[in-house]
This record gives sequence, structure tokens and C-alpha cells, in this order.
Amino acid sequence: MKRHQYRDLTIELIDEPTYTLNSMDNKFIYSKHYFGDGAKEYPTSQHGIKIYQNNQIIDNCIIIGSGGATGIHNSSSLLDNEQFLLCCCDTIFCLTLPNLDLKWKTRSDQATCFKIFQHQDEYIIHGELQVTKLDKDGNVKWEFGGSDIFVSIDEEEEFKIENDGILLTDFAKNKYKIDFDGKLMWETSSR
Repeated sequence: MKRHQYRDLTIELIDEPTYTLNSMDNKFIYSKHYFGDGAKEYPTSQHGIKIYQNNQIIDNCIIIGSGGATGIHNSSSLLDNEQFLLCCCDTIFCLTLPNLDLKWKTRSDQATCFKIFQHQDEYIIHGELQVTKLDKDGNVKWEFGGSDIFVSIDEEEEFKIENDGILLTDFAKNKYKIDFDGKLMWETSSR
């Protein structure tokens, strides 16, 4: 579970792996359901959102995605004024606050969106296969892919935002640095 504070509201984000659409056996019945492409047929990850005011739930929804599985962690969601953004499988979902209406959704990786970061008035997404930059309306500004996936099984950090760009390490330990326009600044091969 993760919580965000927005004015006098608390936004609670919950991983809901056992949630079943239209089942009365769910622990909580969400009032709104938003789906990624193919998620009605092949749900992979499900993330519930509850909005609290004065310790009372005032609105709620569940995001259901398909593709590579995602979880709830520090960088899987962000609050940008009256927008709440969330990684769910291969898609970034943008909801309005406080009513949790779906403003837009954008498939931002062919497999999985791990993390989302704000950069000025836009969003940078660390995906499994690529790094993507979206504008405030969910339009893709650019995409960058390497020779392998941007995942590490050891202690090496595969994605790091620096002052002048983004440092990336892929699974084969190739290193890349891209600027904030998605252009390659330099690359080193592990071979």
C-alpha cells in the first residue's frame, strides 16, 4: 500500500491481486473500473485507489492492466496537482482528483512500466523495453530502447535521472546516457 496527500484528501493505492471483476467475494467493491488494452480478457495486475476525506472514503476505482505484472512501490505512481498518475502493466493511467475520472491512458512500454517520474511539465517512464516521455495529455514525445531490457538482477541501478540526462544500464550491462529529448549522448558496451 502507498499513500499520497492532496490538500485535505488522502489517496490510498492498494495492490489487489485477488480482485475478480463482478465477484461478490471481493474484499471491497470498487465503484469505477478502468482497463488497459486486453485487460478484460487477460488481467495481470490490479491496483485499487481510494480517496479519503476526514477518514471517510469519498471515491474509489480500480485499474486493471494486462501485460507484464506491476506492483505498488515508491515510484509506481505520482501526484501532479489535480492529476494522479499510475503505472499498471504496460500502461500509464492519468486520473483527475478528487473524483478519479479517467483523463487519459497511454501504453508506454510493450511489456511493463516500472516507474514514473515528473520532469518539468512532462513525465518520464522507466519501462522494461524502453524509456518513454509523455506530455501532460499522455501524448508520446519520444521513446528510447537499448540492446537489452532495462532490468538488473544485481545491485546495479538500471535507471537514474541525473541533472543533464538519464543514465541507463541494460540486462547485458551495456550503459547509455540520453538527454531529456531522448537523444543518445553516449553508450558503452559490456563486451
